[in-house]
Amino acid sequence: MNKWLPYMFALILLLAACNTGEKTGNSDENSGEDAAESNIDYELLHHLDFMPPEVGSSISIVQDEKLYLKWAEIFEFDTVPDIDFETEEVLFVTAYSDGCGRVLEHVKKEEETLIVKLNFPENIRSGKEIVCTEIALGNTYVVKMEKTNTTKGKLIDINRTILEDDAIVQEKLQ
Repeated sequence: MNKWLPYMFALILLLAACNTGEKTGNSDENSGEDAAESNIDYELLHHLDFMPPEVGSSISIVQDEKLYLKWAEIFEFDTVPDIDFETEEVLFVTAYSDGCGRVLEHVKKEEETLIVKLNFPENIRSGKEIVCTEIALGNTYVVKMEKTNTTKGKLIDINRTILEDDAIVQEKLQ
């Protein structure tokens, strides 16, 4: 099983290199709250307080069991939940947050794009003032959901900053 580890790291480095960095969303852009979107039912399998440094902010939709098991090894899962890849897929979301942290607010589908939004935790959102340290904390969200037939993804944080745009589907481990 360890013979695939160098190939996975190469894949992760390639995906990180394809990420063009953080982009700030235009306030004139679609807010992601219109009727063309539909909510995706999902189950949060893991919320990890770290991510491998090679990954950076990204979205990956995994539709292959071998690839999923490799990612589970790289992300050091304590338990590896079973996935029925005939009808389900796994979404890996990685992003940095400030000292307040982030939670997965929603997963939506707009045409062929999966839109993932991160937000402050509820206890932070309910406060009158939000003061967070500027320290970068890694977060990984692993989500199980029904197959979405999406071909790309977009990751947005609470400040409407686009962290990842046009992410790709990871169908098979070659």
